[in-house]
Amino acid sequence: MKKIFKAIGKLFKAIFGFIYKIIDKIIVTPLSKIAYFISDKFTNKSGIFEKLLNNSNTLLYISLICAFTLFITIDKKVINLVETEAVVLTNQPVTVEYNEEAYVIEGLPDSADIVLMGKKSELYLAQQLGEHNLIIDLTGLSTGTHKVPLKYNKQIKSLDYKLDPSNVTIVVHPKVSESRTLTTDILNTDKLNETLVISSVALDRDEVIIKSYEEKLETVASVKAIVDVNALNGNTAGTYTLENVKLVAYDEKGTEINDIEIVPETAAATVVVTSPSKVVPVKIVPVGEVASGSAIKSITSNVTKVTLYGDEDTLGKIDELNVEIDVNGLNENKTYQETITKPNGVRSISDTAITIKVTMETETSKEFKDIPIVFENLDTNKFRALASSENDTKVDVVVKGVSSILENLKPEDIKAYVDLSDLAEGTYEVPVMVTGTDLKLNYSSRVTKISVVITKL
Repeated sequence: MKKIFKAIGKLFKAIFGFIYKIIDKIIVTPLSKIAYFISDKFTNKSGIFEKLLNNSNTLLYISLICAFTLFITIDKKVINLVETEAVVLTNQPVTVEYNEEAYVIEGLPDSADIVLMGKKSELYLAQQLGEHNLIIDLTGLSTGTHKVPLKYNKQIKSLDYKLDPSNVTIVVHPKVSESRTLTTDILNTDKLNETLVISSVALDRDEVIIKSYEEKLETVASVKAIVDVNALNGNTAGTYTLENVKLVAYDEKGTEINDIEIVPETAAATVVVTSPSKVVPVKIVPVGEVASGSAIKSITSNVTKVTLYGDEDTLGKIDELNVEIDVNGLNENKTYQETITKPNGVRSISDTAITIKVTMETETSKEFKDIPIVFENLDTNKFRALASSENDTKVDVVVKGVSSILENLKPEDIKAYVDLSDLAEGTYEVPVMVTGTDLKLNYSSRVTKISVVITKL
């Protein structure tokens, strides 16, 4: 027994010796150095400091005060660590357990909030673990509406928690499937070089299977493969293969439907990029009437042809490019600086600026007799048009311009016509209009109107 007490005494002696060394090293020695430093700075009062420092109890009192302060600080921290607090973990993902092949669930939340309550140290540990599993177990539920709870698999068992929401109302539908035709939607075509176009996109499949409940499938108007030009590895003409092209279901308004299962989820696409072009002439069109007694002798430009780039359908509809110049009241030579406007649907044009020179001369005139009148813009599938009399089938045309041009003008270069668009059965007085192949000349008919009879076929 004495040996035990002796051993315990040695243990306490060792502990107190260790604590004394720590206090001496951390508190007593630094304080002594500070006291001597202050004593050196205040030499006039060195006697007072020396007496205090020579007092054996002074440093002991100071050490006890510092130790007591340190204890209070640590004690407060310990109290804080055991106090009860709460933290909110927002937007925690929810896992749902059910038969995905047989059912579609409506009303499931993607995430929920967890409020954890407990000791600060345990809350800190729970946040660091980062494993917060929220589960909705629908196993065994039949079709219909159900209110089901969320379950939380907490890692720290001593913590309390609340879930928001804690329960959800869901609807279980039987899953059905349909086959739909797959089409293509091309994005970011403006990112292509202006001389390039997407000429064709071929998918590796024509149809896909869409799955959901019956009412949801009825809202699907189309399923499209989204081909993004940014995914092409290059900006030159050629053939590109894209894998894992996203498939998207849309309603009749073109809004994406997110909760539709598409099988397969992606497709492969072969994209052909070409550079269709077409060279067309530039036609200068004078607008307005030149000054009386003057006529346009010649119109020349530094650009007579341009190359257009675009899709083949658009280019096929363009045979020439018109550039208008204002000649109203013109009576002398003039140079125009004009912009060549890019037609709708054309991606690029070889020239955008043009210089036009107009040369003027004294006006003369020449008359061309018996120019036949042509009927235009009549719906020939429903109606037939005839002139009311022989005199309404031909007109005399006066052409004004430069004599050298008039000498080479032929009657077949002149066209007289009436516009019958939007006219139905009946008799009409319609204006006669005249034009010609040479736009530098001015054409007018001696007769301004003729009578036309329109009958049904």
